[in-house]
Amino acid sequence: MTIARSLTFSVGLLIWSTQIQGHEFWIEPSKHYTAANNTVALILKVGETFRGSAQPYLPVDTAMFIVIGQTKREILGILGDSRPAATVAVDDGLNRVIHQSTPFSIRFGDDDERWANYIMLDGLQRQLNQHPAIPQVVPVTERYVRVAKSFIKAGQAKVNDSLSGEMPFELVLEGQWTQITPGNYSFTLYDGQIPLDGVLVKAFRHSDRAVVSKGFTDANGQVDLKLPSADRYLISGVVIRPDDDPKYDWISHWPTITLEVIQ
Repeated sequence: MTIARSLTFSVGLLIWSTQIQGHEFWIEPSKHYTAANNTVALILKVGETFRGSAQPYLPVDTAMFIVIGQTKREILGILGDSRPAATVAVDDGLNRVIHQSTPFSIRFGDDDERWANYIMLDGLQRQLNQHPAIPQVVPVTERYVRVAKSFIKAGQAKVNDSLSGEMPFELVLEGQWTQITPGNYSFTLYDGQIPLDGVLVKAFRHSDRAVVSKGFTDANGQVDLKLPSADRYLISGVVIRPDDDPKYDWISHWPTITLEVIQ
């Protein structure tokens, strides 16, 4: 095996191990607030409770990597074992960086406690109960897709998030803002264009890894979360459905938003 192939194989094993161990995926920009036309570095992270390891940009694992500002543009990732995974020049106003992965797969074998822990941690039982014919206990096979969004705000004008229509499942922050300050905020989870109820959404605070607020989306797809202090936050949910691929029992999507609250 050549040195190049050996390095690629080793990096692949490391990424596979991190993907299996990591529970959340998010985009971590170097700045959430900046000036128009500035360049912001983007780190892709996998981990637990808003702590994780930076991931390289790999085209084979990337279904979509775009920024929506005044226009929609593709983000060209930096190939290789690089950090950051990409950089982006931002427009005046709200820039929404969106990354969607290709599906990853996992098998939870007999006596594998991760499946039960996953169901409990993300409040998935009510979603599973809607499909009683699909295996509920191990052994279980699953594919999962990461759908992440991050806000980068440039300038002083008021802005608002909106449904991009680019993601299969998308969290949207309701209301207008110049800067996100401590307080209560409503988020809506969409299945395509349709609000989705019964999904647990959590807000993780970066400084102490705490889940500071959580709740299930209501009939309008909305959940109210308290962002209590100046900090970076990860808003995260999991949607799980029967997989159309007969080789797998379930397919899950993990929509997230990263944002910064300032005083």
